[in-house]
Amino acid sequence: MEHAYYWNIHEEYHPKNRLLKYSKSSKISNETVQILSQIRKIYNKLPPIIYSLQDRQENEDFILEYDIFGQQCNLPLKNLKAIWQPTSFYVSDGIYEQIKRDLFSSRINKDYILLCLFPIYADMNRQKKILTGQQNEEIFLPSTKPSTEYDINNLVERFHMMLYKEQALEIGLCQKRRRIYNDLFDELIRLTTLQCTERGLLLGRIKNEYVKWMNTYEELYSSGMAYSLRQYLYKAEEKQKYKYIIQQLENDCQQLHNEIEKESIRYEQLTQLINKDTEQNLLKTNVNILRSTNEILRRDLQNTLNHILSSTIFLGEPIDYDKEKDY
Repeated sequence: MEHAYYWNIHEEYHPKNRLLKYSKSSKISNETVQILSQIRKIYNKLPPIIYSLQDRQENEDFILEYDIFGQQCNLPLKNLKAIWQPTSFYVSDGIYEQIKRDLFSSRINKDYILLCLFPIYADMNRQKKILTGQQNEEIFLPSTKPSTEYDINNLVERFHMMLYKEQALEIGLCQKRRRIYNDLFDELIRLTTLQCTERGLLLGRIKNEYVKWMNTYEELYSSGMAYSLRQYLYKAEEKQKYKYIIQQLENDCQQLHNEIEKESIRYEQLTQLINKDTEQNLLKTNVNILRSTNEILRRDLQNTLNHILSSTIFLGEPIDYDKEKDY
């Protein structure tokens, strides 16, 4: 026989703080133990048995040796996989169909249907175990007492008060709001099952389908958030990388700009030097042209004079300048 056991380390999951009504028993009767054992032999996956250590100390490594059936289970407290999460459990539709068939065939009493729909809680006291040497539990079973109108009004007030105290969000995914609404749904299923067993089973199937949907939505939400966070980190890393590249390019542009300014100044200086050399070369060229022209004219003049002097043409008596002075 396979059992499902969990540790409850969250105070808000305890029956005292839930909207689902439980009845407390200091000691579970042998008849109830036999019924529970028989039910868990018939059905495979039923709500588990939740254990709470009342005098639990921080970082304590406590091991549950025996369950409420007296069988050895050796459940360590530090096992993270054995921490009770109400929203992670749901009964399969096949179990509901089997319970419905067993009800019609009188194989199971309808008074025990609540034991198939809701988990059983057991409170343990480490000090009592040390003093008495025995493992004694306080058992919390789903209440089989119907609620009055006064109880319903108190349920509504507690529901609103829990939403207010827990500061549950009105929109979006909120674990606190979901837990409180699940408790309210469970209490409505309990009340409906006490009035009409078949109707309670149908509501239980609806609630399980709702739990599966919400788990799927939360997985999608977590997956989407993880993907968006990865994308954000990737884009942030790319942004830093591009900022570094942009800074390098800006530095390179500034260096090129400075080099361009230096080359511009150098170009202007070279241009001025080239202009000066051009003017000097032009002046030299003009001087050379003038010299060559002067030389040509001088030679022409000399040739002309030589030709005149060597010719036989009478040009008159030479002028005697001294004689003219006497007059």
